[in-house]
Amino acid sequence: MHDRYNRRIADLPVFHYNTVINLTVRKFKCLNEKCHRKVYVEQNEHILPYARRTGRVNRLLSDIAIEMASGAGSKLSGKLKIQVCRSTLTRLAHLQPLPKLESIRVLGVDDWAFRKGVNYGTILVDMETSKPIDLLPTRDGADLKKWLKDYPDIEIITRDRASSYSSVIDSVCPNAIQVADRFHLLMNLSDALDTYFKSIAPKINALIKKETYEILEAANSQAQTNKSFEIPPLAEKTDSRQHVFYKVKELQAERITRRKIAKELGISRNTVRLYFSQDTLIPKAHPKRTNIELFTNYIISRITKEGHLIGSIIEEIRQMGYLGGNTQAYQYINFLKGTTPNIAANYTELQQKRMPYVKRLSSRKLARYIGYDMNRIDDAEEKKYLQVLLEKLPKLKQVRQLVRKFKTILKTGAGDIAKWILKVKESTQKLPGLLTFARGLERDIRAVKNSFRQKWSNGPVEGHVNRVKSIKRQMYGRASFELLRRKVLLSQSG
Repeated sequence: MHDRYNRRIADLPVFHYNTVINLTVRKFKCLNEKCHRKVYVEQNEHILPYARRTGRVNRLLSDIAIEMASGAGSKLSGKLKIQVCRSTLTRLAHLQPLPKLESIRVLGVDDWAFRKGVNYGTILVDMETSKPIDLLPTRDGADLKKWLKDYPDIEIITRDRASSYSSVIDSVCPNAIQVADRFHLLMNLSDALDTYFKSIAPKINALIKKETYEILEAANSQAQTNKSFEIPPLAEKTDSRQHVFYKVKELQAERITRRKIAKELGISRNTVRLYFSQDTLIPKAHPKRTNIELFTNYIISRITKEGHLIGSIIEEIRQMGYLGGNTQAYQYINFLKGTTPNIAANYTELQQKRMPYVKRLSSRKLARYIGYDMNRIDDAEEKKYLQVLLEKLPKLKQVRQLVRKFKTILKTGAGDIAKWILKVKESTQKLPGLLTFARGLERDIRAVKNSFRQKWSNGPVEGHVNRVKSIKRQMYGRASFELLRRKVLLSQSG
């Protein structure tokens, strides 16, 4: 033995207390003169040379470094009583080895944005396990070509419609079955329809301006039909004396004396005498009764004119001699409005009346609705809008048939996509957008046909693209591409 020295090794906390191992390490001197190593130190399987933490602490911190941003991971490690800085966590993430990929049968390829519209990368996913296997720094064909040369035995590749991917796959893996993603086919169709509706927007605007009143009336009638309940009529007020009056008249018919009736019903004999003299109960004179009945004809003449105001009518009859208050006047005018036919709309009703205007549907919305069944459109105005377009612009019916036929082929696999493409190309009508879409399908016809026959799609790849976005946004500019790559490939949370 040559010497000894002490090492302080951080370990996992015990009962939430910091734990430090004080380890005495021995140095040995080799007596063999032929050995090139003269002095060496005894080693421990749980502690690496020069390390200040045990292996299990390093494993825990490495998991934190992969699953969390460095700042948040540093705060968490402090709460776990293993305080490390952000740079240490970043360094631990870089030190972790990437998993080795031996073989792959079904590959998914798609791009993802470093910065949308500026630069992009490529993500590769094992479709059978739904796990990412690599990230490439660009979406150029050169990087993908270099990667595919190491795995020439891939059988199936799912991808979007990018021509750079398809040409590279054809050159490196000519025997692989390429599958165009069905979601991207629908997105391409939506873009084509958007272009088409923008091209005919002037015709649509002129037509809708002409048919505005018809659309509004249809929407109003539909809204009235959809009412699920009606407000019950208010009960009429009855005189509280009516029941007693009827009882008195019954007893009077039986020739009962007034004294006995008054005693039996608990009312005064004068009241009984009054009821005896009346055939019907005369209403009480209201203490606030006014002379408003004198102006009935004038009020009726005013409420049959458009845009009247009740406040103005009250001021006018007050100048003519009305002596009551506003409340009685409002009640009487509303009573006349309920009993008089041909009442015109007042000022408030005119203000609330719908303007003869229909909001134009955007080209994107028309692209979505053109393939819908009419019952799927909830808004009555939008439904009538589309019906007017289909009735007045006959070529839209052909577009509608083409869209629905394509979606049927895509959903069921039944039908000939080549015939559909030919029908679009030979159409006598100009179909901008759709014609470009059809030519693109023709160039990629093998992959398009495979998308109808194969069960594979780029759905799992799109999910991992969203996860890349989430991880990328956690790193706040401290990340390099290599760190992002390790976080995506080594994370156990995705």
